[in-house]
Amino acid sequence: MSKGSVVISSWSLIFLISMLILNFFFLLENNEVALMLELDFSLKFLTVLNIPFFMDASSAILGSVVLFISSFVMIFSGFYMSHEVFMARFISLVVLFVLSMNLLIFFPNFLMLMVGWDGLGVVSFLLVIYYMNKESLSAGMITAISNRLGDVFFILSIGALSSFLSLEFFSLTIFKLSIIFSFLVMVGSMTKSAQIPFSAWLPAAMAAPTPVSTLVHSSTLVTAGVYVLYRFSGLISLELMVVLMFFSMMTLIMAGLSAILEVDMKKVIALSTLSQLGVMMLAISLGMKMIALFHLVVHAFFKALMFMCVGAVIFYSGGVQDGRLLGEGWRRLPIVSMWLVVCNMSLMGLPFMSGFYSKDLILEMGMSKGFSGLGLFVFIVSVVLTVLYAVRMILMVLTSDSIFSLEGYSSMNYFLFFSTLGLGFGAIWGGYFIQSVMKSFYKFIFISSFLKLGILLSIVVSLIMVFLLFMFGNLTMKGGWFSFFLGKMWFLPFLSGNFISSWFLSNSLKMNYFLEKSWLESMVWGGGLKEVAWSFSSSIHQSHTKVAGVIVFLGVILFMVLFLL
Repeated sequence: MSKGSVVISSWSLIFLISMLILNFFFLLENNEVALMLELDFSLKFLTVLNIPFFMDASSAILGSVVLFISSFVMIFSGFYMSHEVFMARFISLVVLFVLSMNLLIFFPNFLMLMVGWDGLGVVSFLLVIYYMNKESLSAGMITAISNRLGDVFFILSIGALSSFLSLEFFSLTIFKLSIIFSFLVMVGSMTKSAQIPFSAWLPAAMAAPTPVSTLVHSSTLVTAGVYVLYRFSGLISLELMVVLMFFSMMTLIMAGLSAILEVDMKKVIALSTLSQLGVMMLAISLGMKMIALFHLVVHAFFKALMFMCVGAVIFYSGGVQDGRLLGEGWRRLPIVSMWLVVCNMSLMGLPFMSGFYSKDLILEMGMSKGFSGLGLFVFIVSVVLTVLYAVRMILMVLTSDSIFSLEGYSSMNYFLFFSTLGLGFGAIWGGYFIQSVMKSFYKFIFISSFLKLGILLSIVVSLIMVFLLFMFGNLTMKGGWFSFFLGKMWFLPFLSGNFISSWFLSNSLKMNYFLEKSWLESMVWGGGLKEVAWSFSSSIHQSHTKVAGVIVFLGVILFMVLFLL
């Protein structure tokens, strides 16, 4: 089976499923109903074990968008992974990744949530280390350990809920567990969505192939935490909401400042994703969970398109990601350059682009609900920073001088053209279309003209700043210890990434060497803990087998006696 047929068949299957779920969305939204199917296994176990399939308008719109974007990522893989020998294996991993995300979306049960949540972590690790080099392995370990830390909180939730013989979401309403569980869910979601202090793994995951980065940073892995908090936002106390608001604001500022000083184009987009995740978390902490979901869906379109455009430039430049060495995209890749400008305009929130509808709604809702002076200032600064790094990316990739010659390549690759075209319409009209078809995404907000113009004024002022910087300054903006501090994400990669992960792994190896392979093996049991555990489990298994055999034998004799009588 050829690579092209693998790509096209996978695209066709996923695209048709997304259209089917979209039809269900229109049915559910127009009739204001929800679909609930439940498999009950309670009679076969000692606990209340139900596996519900739940589809309402929110899960249907998110599920259809995830599958829609995934289908065009498959098409983009036909371009970017054209050199890949094992294309079917790569496509299978991506499909498994998408399946895990849909388990998380459509099955509101802690057991199935953990299957999808853990599946995202395991498959993301396999995809990050796909190139099998030292950098990919290091990034994969940081990603896996950070995500595993979040898994611990949900495993604790399942363990505590098992004592109440239930794994359903409504069990969280038990008074004694509500505060504890809301804390576990909130911190676990913050790790998956890379909020401070768990932000180090997100830029490190850029070691994965660009189609994987497109999917991970647009609608799947990093948005899983936002979606879980969206579902559980009604159970989180006011005090924890204030904590979430504080960390989301810190993430907003940290990601924006780091993106301005970053020269790796894929990491700039990763930090942009981190900033937008902070916007979604801030919206949830302010009680605007539907608007946060709206921004999550809209953000998925233009962020996936942005990764595709930058990935095409990197591909044609021989894998170089340094923006100081890229350039002249307008002349050499005109179609890709056009779509890159479109998705950056949507990211900045320019009027009537896709991102404008959700970002403007979040800011205006915050103003109408009584944003504090500090909160309003932080949000306006984040808007200015977004414009700065977005325009800086355009100027560095498209208008600067390049050291590469792209004359031998054609920008009219059919896989690239079709994938960018499909997501380009979403980046332009996705916000307007989604807001038109879903009533809960549309709000009437009344604020003063001064505040309304202040939003647009901040965008215009930041545009003037970056053009002045381009004309009279240096786009790299490097120099000084303070710039180093900001560019390194406030040293989070050293603290929560490299330091903790290397400390944990090195001490695990020392423990294995000094205990398992040293005195514990030679002096105590003679075989180490592994052999002891294995022999212990084998003896239990043998004893259970003997007891079961005796019980079956006695049962057969009793049945024969009763039958004869």
